[in-house]
Amino acid sequence: MFSPTRSQPNVSMSSLRTLMIAFLLIVSLAVILVNGWMVMDTWQRGVRETENDARNLSQSVSKQSEDSFLQVELTLEDLRDRITLMGLDPERQRNIANLLRERKDSLPQLHGLFIYDTTGTWLVTSEGILQQHSNNSDREYFRFHQRNTDPGMHIGQVIRSRSTGDLVIPLSMRLSNQDGSFRGVLLATLRIDYFRQIFSYYNIGDQGLMALMLNSGTVLYARPFPDNTINLNISNSPLFNRLLKSASSGTATYKAALDGVERIFGYATLKRYPLVVTVAYGSAQLRQALMTNLILYLVLCVMLLLVIVAMGYLLLRNLSKHIQDQIELAQVRDQLTAMNQTLQTLALVDSLTGLANRRRFDLWLDRALLRANKLMTPVALLMIDVDFFKRFNDTYGHLAGDECLKQVGSALLPLVRGPEDLVTRYGGEEFAVILPGSGREEALRYAHNAVDAVAALAIPHSSTDIESKRVTVSVGVQVIRGGNGDATRQTLIGLADKALYKAKASGKNQVGEASS
Repeated sequence: MFSPTRSQPNVSMSSLRTLMIAFLLIVSLAVILVNGWMVMDTWQRGVRETENDARNLSQSVSKQSEDSFLQVELTLEDLRDRITLMGLDPERQRNIANLLRERKDSLPQLHGLFIYDTTGTWLVTSEGILQQHSNNSDREYFRFHQRNTDPGMHIGQVIRSRSTGDLVIPLSMRLSNQDGSFRGVLLATLRIDYFRQIFSYYNIGDQGLMALMLNSGTVLYARPFPDNTINLNISNSPLFNRLLKSASSGTATYKAALDGVERIFGYATLKRYPLVVTVAYGSAQLRQALMTNLILYLVLCVMLLLVIVAMGYLLLRNLSKHIQDQIELAQVRDQLTAMNQTLQTLALVDSLTGLANRRRFDLWLDRALLRANKLMTPVALLMIDVDFFKRFNDTYGHLAGDECLKQVGSALLPLVRGPEDLVTRYGGEEFAVILPGSGREEALRYAHNAVDAVAALAIPHSSTDIESKRVTVSVGVQVIRGGNGDATRQTLIGLADKALYKAKASGKNQVGEASS
């Protein structure tokens, strides 16, 4: 392409060499800049995805922790009511001991249940045996209830049980006489090993961190740190002195107060209790994963630069064969175009289910709405969500969850009418179906067929609330007509989401429509 022509007979080899070197430098700089941008974009996307994972996991663990504490609180309230009715007379204590033992056996998180009189002496325990010198009047929770008339549950710092030597979290309630005077303390102790076991279920990597803390900054348990970090106060960390003051949950990147390692944190406070759960992934771990994924790509880019340099060198040496070189370059261009088209196709396909992905969904829906606005025809959108999918993952594992999504996608795909209809994986356990030209009746028919098709898969789901104990879906249907000024992607998705919410709020495993 730089060979001399009749219109440029005086172009010298030196000029051609200079032009070729300039061209190679520009191409090399462009490749470096593009690669630099892609590295930064990949890192930012990795950080965002890690933040989402940390936030979602912290909220999930906080909900699980709150349920564990709520079960104990309800148990303590029930026991306090029974003690008020039955009394603590010696002849009643055997019955109360049996009741404490039953309650303890029903809750795996409990280490024990205890009742103390006004002097801090054990009256009844879930173990049924009183030890000598069994007086806990020096405990913080006992002194707290002596001074405070608050009837609610008090959560104290971790202590070591005097009966077994185990590390436990004391949860206590005040026992009062009818005139409001101090009658004693009702105590439940939660095993730290219970949270140790629960936290161990989650894969947070070698540099990950999970912690349960009081909102005062006191650590109740932190994985993977040793027990000497328990009751350590880290209220000077960014989580307590800055983040929790502006939001009850969120994400942030900072150095952990426990070891000084920079991590990407997700945090959430418990709604009912003065507790905070935080989950973090190591920033260095994310960088390592990023480099692992980018090494192959960077090697290919370096090879591409070498190929470009080699082609330039050959071009300078073989100007007499420039026509043949141009043909070869055209072939290379066609191959690159085909490769780019293949890459674009792969970028529009969900790797798990083989369905169209979110990006293709957006492009397809925009095109369908543009056509609908021109022709004033309807467009139907179905939002499909797998019911109780988180429970499915928790019960059967993520590999089974992936297989479940594959089967659901395979069940939805054959139901479409023609090439203009599109079944996509919208994200997570949610699917979306675009039906250009379909009215309300056709959309509802497809929706009911989708519900039936997934039910027909008969995938076992023991933790669902659906009576069949099989995997089911809920479907939200919305039809919008083009040409009325309202046919936008955001509007249609929002209405379909409302319809889906309506279906799930009505009991799931059904079809919902948004109110007109």
